[in-house]
Amino acid sequence: MRTIILNIILIMLFFGCATKNKLSEKLNESDQITYQHFAKDKFGEEVEFKFNSDKSYVICEKLNSKLQSNPNQLKEFFVYDIINGLTIYEDKIANAKIEWHNKTQLLITMQRGYITNPKDTGKWTYVFDLISKKKITETVKDKK
Repeated sequence: MRTIILNIILIMLFFGCATKNKLSEKLNESDQITYQHFAKDKFGEEVEFKFNSDKSYVICEKLNSKLQSNPNQLKEFFVYDIINGLTIYEDKIANAKIEWHNKTQLLITMQRGYITNPKDTGKWTYVFDLISKKKITETVKDKK
């Protein structure tokens, strides 16, 4: 009798865990569909997605047309909070490269238009904190 009760409990635990795993998979798929759908509605079909290290945030960046020869093209992007299901930051920056610095900060590298010194590369890099919504430094070394 004890063996039967123990087996029933083990079976119930097994099915309970399996159901929970399927539910979490569906949540992840629906979260993915949400930010992808939102990005494609906003920017069209040409969108690049860059995740932070723990995949809790994603940068959704509009890819510019290769046909345009404008060197001052705007980078349009937004950062989507996958856990809470909302956009937490959005911007348009000319001549910019947007990457992750760490899991809650963006590393933004811009190219200035005028270079007055031969040693100057014209690159201006700063870190933007998504939690405080502020630039926190303008002296970050270029990543290589």
